[in-house]
Amino acid sequence: MNNKYLYRIVRLRRLIIACLLAIFAQWAIGWWLFGPSVLLQDPPIQAGVALFCIAVIMALVLTYPRVWWETLTTAMVLGLVLMLFPLFEALPATAPDHNRGQATAWLIFGVVFGGIFLWLGLNWLPNTFEKYSFGSKRMHSRIRTDIPPNEAFKILKSTPNSTNDRTKSGPVGENGLFHVNTKINTVNAETLEPEVEMMSYYCRIEQEDDLNQVISVYHEIDGESRVEVEYLSVRRAGRMTICEKRTVFDRANIHAEVGFWLTDFAGDHMHGQLMRAQGRKSVALVDLPHTSPLVGLARFFEQFNDDPPSRSGGSA
Repeated sequence: MNNKYLYRIVRLRRLIIACLLAIFAQWAIGWWLFGPSVLLQDPPIQAGVALFCIAVIMALVLTYPRVWWETLTTAMVLGLVLMLFPLFEALPATAPDHNRGQATAWLIFGVVFGGIFLWLGLNWLPNTFEKYSFGSKRMHSRIRTDIPPNEAFKILKSTPNSTNDRTKSGPVGENGLFHVNTKINTVNAETLEPEVEMMSYYCRIEQEDDLNQVISVYHEIDGESRVEVEYLSVRRAGRMTICEKRTVFDRANIHAEVGFWLTDFAGDHMHGQLMRAQGRKSVALVDLPHTSPLVGLARFFEQFNDDPPSRSGGSA
């Protein structure tokens, strides 16, 4: 799949479905609790609102595919507004007749800015979720490719004393471990500019045969040692090749687990590896600059500062 926009839709299909469910489930709950909205009771208007919500989610997915939480919280806020809309539209009627226009204006102002501040508040929740980890967790991803199994396995497996455009592996030590440096796309917390950082970890090959490999990965997160076990399996399925990766984390948190599944992180990573190894321009999300709606919003306010950092937009 070479079209970057089609790839983003397919790879983030779970995120898109989750966002649409969040919007329309809340809208249905509001209909059930408060009755139908007077302004939104006509089918053409309902269809227009539904299409607008879908367009917002698709725009975020296509423009900011590296992030998922901001897209999901946008869906939550849109769904909440639709759920409470019957209550909102009834509020101006409680004001005196001569003040209803002003009351309506203040209501619109409150709903818009209240939604923005709620969205900003929800986007701080991952900082809380990431502090609390639980026991081991197994993640599974699978992709299909037209690359022959032997070639695909050679590209995807971990190999000591190897170098490519993204990863450099050292020699195997006495304990079987070898050091790995790999480039990752992230964002500078001070300048808000996308940047590339080098992530280091140690790896050990526990088992390997023609088309299967088991490795242990040792690394640190915030000064805390972590261990992951990765199972890579490649097999022929008709004219296609199936590449599967199962990862067992010694510790996980809700935010990482949900994000891993919604974005199919390991599947995207394998897709990027295969495309880069073939000399093709990668459309994988992992190879995109790390940009987000929050950064875009910060950029908007930074332009009012005397010395704002240079501008950066969404990924294209």
